[in-house]
Amino acid sequence: MFCATTWEPFTPMFKDPIFVVLVIVFIGMIWMTTRQRKTQREAQSFIETLTPGTRVMTMAGYVGYVVETDEQYVTLESVPGSGAHTLWMKAAIRKPIVPVGGEEAAGLDSDVEIPDDVAKLIGEDSSDIDKLTRPDTEPDDNGEKK
Repeated sequence: MFCATTWEPFTPMFKDPIFVVLVIVFIGMIWMTTRQRKTQREAQSFIETLTPGTRVMTMAGYVGYVVETDEQYVTLESVPGSGAHTLWMKAAIRKPIVPVGGEEAAGLDSDVEIPDDVAKLIGEDSSDIDKLTRPDTEPDDNGEKK
């Protein structure tokens, strides 16, 4: 059963604003450390599961593909198939690099046709535009180019 007399010595403490602020700061510190531990666990599990072919970024900003891994080190290659390998500590790996929209988003689709001149973009005959934009022609008496 709850007895009001047992809480009487603590009531002045709960009314003090400094105590309330200290309690809020303490709760915030606990919350922040649990979030940080969760982030560290996720990063550690990512580093432990590195597989060849994964694109990663290091703490220094180097972006490369994982070639091979062992207990402490990761071999990275900047361009696949180039043969230029660099050795990094696993602790230096920051995060995976995932291209937005997949690998196909980096290049153009084969269906896309890029016109050679502006006339095709606006749907006009290119011979008229060439007459207007050619610098070697001079206007005749009527102001038109020859």
